[in-house]
Amino acid sequence: MSPLETLLFLQRPEVLAEQGDRVRAWGARELPGTRLVLAGSPEEVPAGLVAQAVITPTLDWLPEALARLAHYDWIHFLSSGIEAIWAMPFDKHAVILTRSAGIHAPAISEYVLGAMLYFAKDFGHWTRAAERPHWKRRWLGELTGARVTILGMGRVGGMVAERCAGFGMRVGGVRRTPGDVGAWAEALSPAGLEDALAETDFLVVCLPLTEHTRGRVDAALLGRLPRGAVLIDVSRGGVVDEDALVAALETGQLGGAALDVFAQEPLLASSPLWGREDVLLTPHVAGTTPYYLERALALFLDNLRALEERGVPVTPVNVEAGY
Repeated sequence: MSPLETLLFLQRPEVLAEQGDRVRAWGARELPGTRLVLAGSPEEVPAGLVAQAVITPTLDWLPEALARLAHYDWIHFLSSGIEAIWAMPFDKHAVILTRSAGIHAPAISEYVLGAMLYFAKDFGHWTRAAERPHWKRRWLGELTGARVTILGMGRVGGMVAERCAGFGMRVGGVRRTPGDVGAWAEALSPAGLEDALAETDFLVVCLPLTEHTRGRVDAALLGRLPRGAVLIDVSRGGVVDEDALVAALETGQLGGAALDVFAQEPLLASSPLWGREDVLLTPHVAGTTPYYLERALALFLDNLRALEERGVPVTPVNVEAGY
């Protein structure tokens, strides 16, 4: 990659209005010799601009913005999930692509633990009961000793495993390719997964959405869980078959579900998932944090140093794998 003379930062205009000063201050501090150009629309991108790097979310208008550039070497995405780019008309093989993999891990792992405690301690019941004077005790569950199975042992899955282990839970994890899942989880082979599912109290889905993972959590997989298990989905909409999920909740095969992602977002008002006492439903917020921008920009710098020193980024997009 050429020396970083010009960096283009793209963002939705309403977000750019909020973040612009912070991004400019970051650029002046960390990249004092680099020209930083901020744009909240394609029209704000100078025509014919040569930018060695572009930092951007997966914006609908990203192809239009890129088309105004005379040249660019590298795109760093501000999100970990980048499935939206595959339908966009720009050459994914001609430039370096990196993503903000792992920056969500602290926030999402906290969300997962919160969801587990929500169901184990029956917080939904107590919230509803507190709407009127009411005093009726009941026995609660406990996370200690519970079995957790994690589908997707990337950075998020790895931190979920670490924090679950801190609660004394038994953790197993599955990777797309065989390899180390860290000190906090047992590596599960396809055969081992079958046995683990049958003993799982909490199934945590952390998979990216690809042609291989779409519908991965289907009726057959849910049917292998013990009756009353809880599903926690912090992956991408489409990995979990929502029809199968609803059916499993209706029959009691699933005792509950914490859902942060959906095949269609916003979730349709007609969805049968609304209003269920056995569902904790949130609008794709598990990865949000006040430190998001700070972490994404720090990861950009990590990738920049790796490219300058070794020519290989630390969080590349695997074009063939689709994430």
